[in-house]
Amino acid sequence: MPPVPEADALVADTIAGVHQPVVDELARRGTPFRGVLYAGLMLGPDGPKVLEFNVRFGDPETQVVLPRLRTDLLELLLAATEPGGLAGAEPDWDPRAAVCVVLASRGYPGAATTGDAIAGLDALPAGTEVFHAGTAERDGAIVTAGGRVLGVTALGADRAAARAAAYAAADVISFDGRQLRRDIAA
Repeated sequence: MPPVPEADALVADTIAGVHQPVVDELARRGTPFRGVLYAGLMLGPDGPKVLEFNVRFGDPETQVVLPRLRTDLLELLLAATEPGGLAGAEPDWDPRAAVCVVLASRGYPGAATTGDAIAGLDALPAGTEVFHAGTAERDGAIVTAGGRVLGVTALGADRAAARAAAYAAADVISFDGRQLRRDIAA
């Protein structure tokens, strides 16, 4: 199930028109692809346009997928290392929607401030996932160490509920210069 269940047709079309041609071309060149292939897309009137490909986990895009995965990720990753190892794999997905809100440092996306103590990580609502991106440990405290500091992800019965939960959790976390967009999943 795709991260946004109401987008089934778009996901199927994107896999067929964006991902599969890349995978097929790599196989044709003798370098078959095994792993995660993320396509950063812009959707417009003429369909999806590829901005970038990533072949790793990370960033807010993956941070809304992993909390929904009920299947053991390690088992899938180990299977993916073997030719044909994912044949017949049927990952089990949580049907709820997920939303991730990024907390960034002052100055991001330019020269971001670092070293600001982060408060509230111990007071988050149950069920919230916080992904550390630009953090470090200094003298027993978690501090900012980059532009994108934290990805705060929550699940909900629908996108509105997941959005409300993610923002409620994000608002518990504070640090000097903290900035976040308020239009995610709007």
